[in-house]
Amino acid sequence: MKRSIKQCASTLAVCGALLCAAGAAQATQHPSGPQFSGKVTSSIDPKSGDVKICFKETGLKKDKAVSYLAKGNVTASFACLNPGGNCPKGQDTSLKQTVTASATYSPDKHGTVSACITLKAPKPKHNPCPGPMKLVVQSVSWNDLSITDVTNKIGPVAAYPSKQAVNYGACPAR
Repeated sequence: MKRSIKQCASTLAVCGALLCAAGAAQATQHPSGPQFSGKVTSSIDPKSGDVKICFKETGLKKDKAVSYLAKGNVTASFACLNPGGNCPKGQDTSLKQTVTASATYSPDKHGTVSACITLKAPKPKHNPCPGPMKLVVQSVSWNDLSITDVTNKIGPVAAYPSKQAVNYGACPAR
């Protein structure tokens, strides 16, 4: 009888070890699922006012492409610059809108996507400046910058910083 209790205890110990090993192997093969890893970052191009949102997502299936949506609210201010280098009063205009950009990426062999998506600063569809004046950008200000994994329905995840701005000072102070 003692021998069968020892055998039973040994068998249970071996079974327990095998279950733990199988669980660990499964955990390394299938992580807890897709998730953004580290900070989602944003940076503004000082020349164009465009914003780049960069991210890393892990836990993805290697053979399944993933679609992403970058989003931000932007206000862009413009002025009309005359040939004398001045901006007459009343010729200012601004655009306020939500800008989105999408992209699809295939995960690497480790189930990871590391990428950046650019949001383009808006420009007026038509030049509102009369005569020989030219349209100049005064400033571009972004807020609520984020990224969403559309395929796996993760997000939106806020970018850091979630606000970006650039002021060109294209016209002399009035």
